[in-house]
Amino acid sequence: MGPHIPIGNLIYRLLALASFSLLATQPTQALPASGGCIVSSVHAQVRAEGLTERMGDILVQCSGSNPGAVVSGNLTVNFPVNVTNRVDANNQTREADLSVDLGIGFVPTGIPGTLINDHSLTFFGVNLTVPAGGNYTIKISNIRINVNQSRVLAPQFVAATLVSNNPAFLPVDQAQVPVAVPSPGLFIRLQDTGIVCTGSPLPATLTLANLFGAKTAFASTRLTEGFGTAFLPRTGVEDNGTRFLVEYSDFPASARIFIPDMVAGSSALEPTSGGDMGLPQSGGRYVPGSGTLLLVRVFGADASGAGGTPLATPAGPGAVALDAVSEVALSNGAGFAVYEVADANAVQQESAQFPTFIGLSKTTAPAVARETVSLAPVSTVQTASATAPIQRFARVTPGSDCDVLPDCDAPYFPRLSIQGDPIQLTAVGGNQTGQLGAVLVRNAGGGFMRWTASIDYLQGSGWLLLDDTSGVNDGGFFIWALPKGLAPGTYHANITVDAGLAGKQVLPATLTVQAAAPTPASPPAAPVVTVNQVVNAATFEAAPLVAGSLGTVMGSHLSGKDVSVTFDGRAAVLLYIGDTQINLQVPAEMDGKTSATMVVTVDGATSVPVTVALAAAWPAIFAHGVLNQDNSLNAPASGAAGGSVLQIFATGIPAGAAVSVGIAGQSDLVPLYAGPAPDVPGVQQVNVRVPAGVASGAAQLTLCATAGARQYCAAGYTLNVQ
Repeated sequence: MGPHIPIGNLIYRLLALASFSLLATQPTQALPASGGCIVSSVHAQVRAEGLTERMGDILVQCSGSNPGAVVSGNLTVNFPVNVTNRVDANNQTREADLSVDLGIGFVPTGIPGTLINDHSLTFFGVNLTVPAGGNYTIKISNIRINVNQSRVLAPQFVAATLVSNNPAFLPVDQAQVPVAVPSPGLFIRLQDTGIVCTGSPLPATLTLANLFGAKTAFASTRLTEGFGTAFLPRTGVEDNGTRFLVEYSDFPASARIFIPDMVAGSSALEPTSGGDMGLPQSGGRYVPGSGTLLLVRVFGADASGAGGTPLATPAGPGAVALDAVSEVALSNGAGFAVYEVADANAVQQESAQFPTFIGLSKTTAPAVARETVSLAPVSTVQTASATAPIQRFARVTPGSDCDVLPDCDAPYFPRLSIQGDPIQLTAVGGNQTGQLGAVLVRNAGGGFMRWTASIDYLQGSGWLLLDDTSGVNDGGFFIWALPKGLAPGTYHANITVDAGLAGKQVLPATLTVQAAAPTPASPPAAPVVTVNQVVNAATFEAAPLVAGSLGTVMGSHLSGKDVSVTFDGRAAVLLYIGDTQINLQVPAEMDGKTSATMVVTVDGATSVPVTVALAAAWPAIFAHGVLNQDNSLNAPASGAAGGSVLQIFATGIPAGAAVSVGIAGQSDLVPLYAGPAPDVPGVQQVNVRVPAGVASGAAQLTLCATAGARQYCAAGYTLNVQ
């Protein structure tokens, strides 16, 4: 997986220490043992999520004893957490080992460890004869404990104490033996705000290469070990190697998902990668027996990740290309898959990434699915067991791995950018006046960015309305005031756009409410619903409206429980309703007409019919509706450079119209893009390059659209050039 990666500050920095007690029987030797013993241990790094983590060896090195003396007794190891070795019906484990070195190397005694309570393991009947040199060593190995339990106890140090009822039997120099350093074993990176599901084809033959070639949509997941030995293949008496439980939910009913059968890790000859997390797109290549990270799918495992059969690890002399995929079964939009570590490098901190491919009909509406990953098998068995799997883990939500690798600021991850001035809204009495607010949301990085918008009121509540509160990648929303019932004064709120790991930004909003002018005495009778004027929504000027674009109705008594606006009997989409103002999208059925009869209906009462002029096109640029290439607002202090690309937001440009732009007297500039603005109904976006050589300062910007063999141009807009 590449060069060693420093772990940095460990999240769980605690030492689990064993409490080692010696309960000696009455010695039977004819000679006293005498001498002294030094206790030491191996400090094993273990996974803080683990329920069956293997501790470091405990060594008791004795010297200066009388040759020929016989030492016998019972040895008990106590822990502050549960012992979790596999035990039989007699509560004995053969995995935990007690060995003795009498000068020719360690020899197992064959004495089983007996669990005398959840925290204590005893080796009964230890018996040895001191060799001629007077020196010998006792080693206790392969004891497993519930490290995750120590996160609850959270000790700084736990003492290990050696006790003897006979001072001449194994006299020791000290009583504390640290045997483990717990650290998080797994960090991940995935689509933290959800997997965006859109129309996506599947190839006829399902392989990794064909899925990539068919441009099937996918979401990448990256798994990174917390330290070099956190991802372990199966060894000895273990039921499984380290596993990963990948759980999916909230997929549409017609969705099918596929993942690789095998995943080559970062240390492999060629890592598996979707190409969106810093590595080239590849199915991966693995050299059998190379000691590099390889994950294989486990089929038949249960929902905890236990059981089942892992795919066979590739064998042979040469590199193996990994191209096979398999489907993840979904039921009601949910399913799971299990991977197991088949090979790994114990001296490198490794990672692995894999794509989840989503096959979905193009006619299916977009949806947001969810993914979670945890070490597996996941278990609630906290004590020694005759049947629970080894290895096993507590369900712990992993932290992000971008700080570990580190690549949090890499361009291939989504990054939130919002564009908009601080929102300044005004109202007189209970009616909004002036223009509405607007916020543009951009993904300035890579991948998919799902965002949500919310309001935090600092005074009062309920006096703002967002026309959209969520989106994917680029989009935006309008902001209206709802001042009815508010006393005169100034009101503040914060609008938060949250995109998860991609970032969070806050935009302040202010509403200034002025008292309404006194009502004149004996006013003339007026219709219940009155339309005073119909104007363009971008400029608030009287102008023809365009089918599919935005308009604003000004009048009185326009709000109620049931409000509708019709053009020749066709209902308009209402974006904002206030007592004196309605913002709407003109029905598409008005295309081709030069006028229409508009009627506003409020709770059954209708306005006097109004004839509204229509045009095939009528471009109008929104105030503050021109952005520079870097998404900053075009303004005197932030002008556009020659050769850079402008983003113009307007209404009144129909689909299919030929669009041209004029800048500083240079007309008929061809846009790079002219079409609907993302996720903003009735608004069009025009991207055009500023001609080189335009003088600095204020310049005239014109926007024209040709429809029905006639050209329509917007009123001049002042562009700032640097």
